[in-house]
Parts: sequence; C-alpha cells; structure tokens
Amino acid sequence: MNELDDVKIRNGKSIDHENIVSVMPEWWGGRDLSSSVLKVFFIHFHNTTFIAEIDGQLVGFLVGFMSQSEKSVGYIHFAGVHPQFRKAGIGRLLYEEFYSACRVNGRSIVKSCTSPVNKLSINFHQKMGFEIEQGDGIVDDVFVTIDYLGKGNPKILFKKILT
Repeated sequence: MNELDDVKIRNGKSIDHENIVSVMPEWWGGRDLSSSVLKVFFIHFHNTTFIAEIDGQLVGFLVGFMSQSEKSVGYIHFAGVHPQFRKAGIGRLLYEEFYSACRVNGRSIVKSCTSPVNKLSINFHQKMGFEIEQGDGIVDDVFVTIDYLGKGNPKILFKKILT
C-alpha cells in the first residue's frame, strides 16, 4: 500500500489556522514565519487553501488564491509539509490540488515565490516544473527580484504554465 493512499486532502477552514501557525517554527527549523500565514486566508480563500492529513494529523498545507490582478494566474502564497513526511509526495498532492482549482477557475498560470535562503523550496519548485523568472539581481547564483516584498526583501519568483 502506498503511503499517499492514507493522505486526505481537504479545504482549509478558519479553525485550521491556529494549528498551522503553531507548527510552523518546528517545520521551518526554528524560523517563525507564522506572520506570513494570516487567518484571513482561511476565511476568504478557503476554497483554494488545502490541508493534508493522515489519520487526522496535519502533515501539510497550501495557502493559495486566484489573482485579482492577473486573470490567468493562480498564486501559491505559502505551503509546507511536516519534516517527517517530506519527499513522500504530499507537497506534490497539495500542488496538484491547487492546479485543479486553477483549471476550474480558468487559470492557466501558477505563480509563487520564496526566499533565496530556502533551498528546499527552490529545489521543490524546480522539480515541480516551475521556471525561475529573471529578476533584477542574483543571490547564490539564482535570479531574484531584489525588493519584491519591500526594501531589502528579495524573492525568487516562480512561474508554471499549466497544460
């Protein structure tokens, strides 16, 4: 039996928010990124926010939304997988669920971004077929957009065309 057979993917609910932010420092090796995942996403974008569970235990999540500015774009704001379940395909399942939501909503492009220090995220996105968009700078031999989320906050921008 495949371990992924036990994974249940469902839409996020506002009550999931507290559980997710409570595990984030552990999942990100002590980095507290919980301020990036606001409860408002679970209220207003619950149909594009996904929770992965095994036997009721949180093993992954994805927070996404349909861009209001770019009508062909779905945007993955934040995603994470429990460290003990990484490389098991849970991230892929969550992304594929979001791709399905994009297609249903007439979106043909998925975008996302990550910090240049997040090598796991960079590698994951590339394995998932995302291209790194050419930015206005380079960090660790990778294109970045220097002030993407504010002065001195460079991000690697990803883009994937859905087929």
